[in-house]
Order: sequence, then C-alpha cells, then structure tokens
Amino acid sequence: MLPDGVSLGRLQGPLAVLATISPRFTGAVRIDGSGGTGFVLVQGGDPYAAVYQVTGENLVLNGDEAYRYLLDRPSLDYELIAYTSEETGAARAVSGEIGCLMSGDGAGPAASAGSLSAGCLEHIARQPGVIAVSVFHEGFALQSLGSADFEQVAAVAEDLLRAGTRITGDMDMGDLSQVILETPAGKLIIAPYGDLSVCVLAKPDANLGLIRLSIRGMQGQAP
Repeated sequence: MLPDGVSLGRLQGPLAVLATISPRFTGAVRIDGSGGTGFVLVQGGDPYAAVYQVTGENLVLNGDEAYRYLLDRPSLDYELIAYTSEETGAARAVSGEIGCLMSGDGAGPAASAGSLSAGCLEHIARQPGVIAVSVFHEGFALQSLGSADFEQVAAVAEDLLRAGTRITGDMDMGDLSQVILETPAGKLIIAPYGDLSVCVLAKPDANLGLIRLSIRGMQGQAP
C-alpha cells in the first residue's frame, strides 16, 4: 500500500527521539512490536499522517489521535524508510484515501528537539552493536553510558578532533564532522558537538551508517 522506499535501519526508543537523530527526515516510520503495528509518515521532519492498531484490541487509531498516542509511548520498535519526493507524493495520496492524514494540531518531532540530553545518549546506547557512548569537554567525560572507560581516552579523542580539523582545513575539505577509527575488534566514532565532543564505541558488526546518522542529527541541533 505504501511505497517501498529505502530502509535506513531499525531503531528502538521513544518516537520523539527521531527529531534528534534526523530532524529533516522524509519517509515512513514503520512500527511493529508487541504493543501494536502502524506507521507515521514524515516530510522534512514534520509528520503528516499516522495509523496505529493496538495489539489484542479492536482499536485502530488514525491521524492526530494515532500520532499523539505514539508520542506518549515510552519506547517503540520501528524502522526508518526513506522516501523520494515521488514516493512522498504517493504516500500522501494513500493516506488521503484511508483517512489518516493529520490536521497539523499534533506536536511534530521537531517540537521535542533540543540540546543533547541523557535521553538521547540512552537512545544511542540501546542500539544494536553500541557498547558505550560519552560526551566530554576539555579532556573530561561529562556524561557516559555503557561499559567503557572514557576517562582514559577523552583527552586523546579531543586531540584527534583538533588534528582532523587542521587536516581538513589544510586540504580545503570544509568543516570536520566525524572521525572514525576501525579495527577488527571494534569501531570508535568521535564527533564535535558545539563546544563538546561525542564519542561512540561499537562492536565490529554494528550498523555504522545508523550511528553516523544519529550523530549528524545531533550535530544539526547543536547550540
């Protein structure tokens, strides 16, 4: 019924976190878990249609009602499906036919966006393959989640960012967005976030694309 699109991967967490991960996302958020199934359609970060059927109940929610219900859920299992402009047009047409378009009264994901928070760190830490995540400043870890001793690497990680910034500047490559270290034993992603730095430690088979997407989303919200 909806366009196939391109899968960006599966996530777990509150729906509002999507604004932090990818504030300008366009596509479908396909929800399937023990609580129920449904979808939210988003264009440029703004939701415009939603449907949700609660498991075990003869209850189907549409439009604003469905979206508000999903926003209130503490955690959801969902898949991000990216759409082209043509696929977005087709999805809107389908939504109109089945009566699930939103009026615009519901608070969109962007309304919940803000600076980097503990909730955002928790969301990244819950993703498959992520071992630990930390935010640090001037060589000191300020917030950390997971099993890793960031106190030992914070200062060196910031040195790597400074060196990377000099290299990209000398090569006229623009602003540095991320530094990635990869070995057979795992992956380490370091990224600037305003005056802070973000560091994510992941397993060798972690979905690097999703992790990088979440970091880019946070950087777009940096103060």
